[in-house]
Amino acid sequence: MKKIMKIMLLVLLVPVLLFALYVVGNIVFATATKFSPEPLEALSNNKKSTEQSPQNVQLDSTLSLQFLIWNIGYGGLGAEANFFYDGGKMVVSPKDWVEKYNVGIVDFLKNNQADFIMLQEADTAGRRSWDINQKEEIANALPNYNYSFAINYDVRFVPVPYTNPMGRVLGGLLSLSKVKPTLSERIQLPNKDKFPDQLFYLERCLLLQRFPIASSTKELVVINTHFEAYDNGEVKKKQMEFTKKILEQEYAKGNYVVLGGDWNIAPPGVDAFKFAIEQETDYLHINADSNYIPGWKYVYDANRGSNRKNKTAYIAGKTFTTIIDYFLVSPNIKALNVETVDLGFRSSDHNPVRMQVKLK
Repeated sequence: MKKIMKIMLLVLLVPVLLFALYVVGNIVFATATKFSPEPLEALSNNKKSTEQSPQNVQLDSTLSLQFLIWNIGYGGLGAEANFFYDGGKMVVSPKDWVEKYNVGIVDFLKNNQADFIMLQEADTAGRRSWDINQKEEIANALPNYNYSFAINYDVRFVPVPYTNPMGRVLGGLLSLSKVKPTLSERIQLPNKDKFPDQLFYLERCLLLQRFPIASSTKELVVINTHFEAYDNGEVKKKQMEFTKKILEQEYAKGNYVVLGGDWNIAPPGVDAFKFAIEQETDYLHINADSNYIPGWKYVYDANRGSNRKNKTAYIAGKTFTTIIDYFLVSPNIKALNVETVDLGFRSSDHNPVRMQVKLK
């Protein structure tokens, strides 16, 4: 009887010990390989075309400028997809879906060129994107654009969900422009510091670029961002306060400033549930501060959702959608128009947003 009890105890203990070993092993490996960027890092400016960019090209302040922002969802979150972190079941979309989504992303960018393109969740490697290098694919499709890439997610092995781990992730922010920037920088944002979660999570950042203005000492400062999503709002608040100081400093110099990307909160005064058919209590869809920086203007399309929930595949007229992708511009910039392009979330769980502005 005692022998049987020992065998039963061993049978029960082995899975527990193996799981504990798996957890500890992942923590040790993640600690040893953790991506630890500097607070400020210079980024390279690249261009695929063999035709060299003219040196010292300056922006004409009398012309209107076109901006485009789009969270491309690493090419894995098109209309058919759902995602486990949002209450769905899928971890990685099938390869043929991902290939189809990437074709859609590249085709749209080729046919909707803007002066400045700011993309979020662009992968260069990883299981979730089937190791498709989106940075290279997009840069090759837009050979006359200058581009810079800021890594914000570099984890060798994401161990969740335990039965089907996400594995390798390498992605970030990708900014492209027709004019060559004088400087591109990665600026580290305040991030989650809870152990061990932060070992497997993003190191969110800003991608800041500077462009000279003709016949002026002023610069156009363009900032690509992707603020925190999965927290109770505290980390996002710290990130926005940090960003606010940069924006105020640049405007105090007389510069023109555009901040754009995925805010993971609705613009001030916008009903985050305006388009809702499904019931949602998601804390992500709160509102940005209307007095964030007095005199600055939020620019967004109030008539179309820019993001959808990934609990299930997208169903038009049923799936929860809201507005979390938009711009903030300094008082010396006049927004002429803005449009969220309704792609039906075919290639990403976000729709692209276009804005036209003029410098005052």
